[in-house]
Amino acid sequence: MAGEEHGGAAGRGWVLALALSVATGLALGLALVWVNIERTNIGYGVRRLQGELDGRLAHTTKLEVERDRLLSPYALDRKAKELGMRPAKSGQNRRMDNGTLQTLPR
Repeated sequence: MAGEEHGGAAGRGWVLALALSVATGLALGLALVWVNIERTNIGYGVRRLQGELDGRLAHTTKLEVERDRLLSPYALDRKAKELGMRPAKSGQNRRMDNGTLQTLPR
């Protein structure tokens, strides 16, 4: 009977170790799944932000091209003619330096 009690305690220890190992394995498995889900969510977020950044960069490029087109000498000359503007005549250009008005020669 002493052997049976000893074998029973050893059997219970083995079962406890097995249960603890299974519980630890399940916890680690769930942690791994959770980490992979978070990694996937972060990847989707990064992809969305990269798309947004690419869109903004493309829009910025388009705006720079439009600005350059509008500030080109040809476009400015055409717009000035539409508004009835003409080049300044000699003596019409003026500049302020230190509070004094100066007429610039043409």
